[in-house]
Amino acid sequence: MKLTSLLAGAGMFVCAVSAATAQDLPFLKNADHGKGPFKIGFSNGFIGNAWRAQHVDGVEKTAAELKAAGVLSDVIVVNSTSGASGQISQINALLAQGIDALVINPVSAEPLMPIVQRAIDSGVLVVVADNPLPMDNVLNVSLDHSQYWGISTEWLVDAIGGKGDIVAIEGLAGNTANDWRVRARDEVLARHPDVRLLASVTGGWDQAQAREAMSGLLAAHGDKIDGVLIQEVMNEGVIRAYRAAGVSRPPLTGDYVLSYLKLWKNDPDLRTVAVANPPGVGSDAVRIAAEILSGRDLDTDKLVPNPLNPSFNNTILIPEPYVVEREANTSRPWCSEQVQCISLDEAIALLDGRSDADSLDKTLTQDEVRTLYFR
Repeated sequence: MKLTSLLAGAGMFVCAVSAATAQDLPFLKNADHGKGPFKIGFSNGFIGNAWRAQHVDGVEKTAAELKAAGVLSDVIVVNSTSGASGQISQINALLAQGIDALVINPVSAEPLMPIVQRAIDSGVLVVVADNPLPMDNVLNVSLDHSQYWGISTEWLVDAIGGKGDIVAIEGLAGNTANDWRVRARDEVLARHPDVRLLASVTGGWDQAQAREAMSGLLAAHGDKIDGVLIQEVMNEGVIRAYRAAGVSRPPLTGDYVLSYLKLWKNDPDLRTVAVANPPGVGSDAVRIAAEILSGRDLDTDKLVPNPLNPSFNNTILIPEPYVVEREANTSRPWCSEQVQCISLDEAIALLDGRSDADSLDKTLTQDEVRTLYFR
């Protein structure tokens, strides 16, 4: 069974619709900003965990590279710590500084759409990183969140033998990526009627919140829980909740941060998996924006339908690069040239010399961006 059949119901778009020309694509109407160098504003809607810190760090490193090459004059990076209202204020400030392109990772879709439209109306190219917007006049550069929680859910179903009761801990309520993942999870579970979702709660992509949420689930369900489905960042908090409760730990989906991989390596009884959701997508989005501003011809055959509104053909999906198990299992249906199935030892080696807070990552070079997405 191929990944296309495994996760087709989870909203994956694995092939592009019919080719479009540049004239058909509303998001390219603001592509021409002269010869450059260009000024880009990067608006990050949430900065509350290590993933986001690495996400922003990658953007800043890419910005420095492109400035040194003379492609960009400046990249102004702003991070919201006060939700949608803070991000809206910061985007207004970016627009006042005369940016040529706005790269935005929105904290949520609906509240940000009016300010994004204002940016477009003022002549700014808008590229959306990671969390897509249901608009036809932006280019979404998103990780494939259907893959992320679709693969995780399929793994957990298999780990509990296709039958049993599970609980789930979601990320940030109202966040587009989180909602997209929940849809993928629910559609996978719909194909496995013998697996029952007892409860799904929010952990806010925060260890402390996740520990508290898991403690509540254990108080309600105890050892009746056969498996735990968790998004990244929160997994060690869940394990701490199990230790504190003195309840036997079932299979659970894991994290791809080095601290978790080390914990896993040192705990032979931990049954888990890690699907890497690379923070480097922000860097990829900045590189793609720079290529468009520089006048390169986007390969429209690489575009796929918008995950939130499939009538718009304006999305580049970045695949999840690694699925980690204790021993590499390349016979899994999700393994492919783009989605590498690797061992725990291989994953730890990829993070050699990095901080325990760093995540498995994969970013594109400027040459790779040109080869993959431009003619």
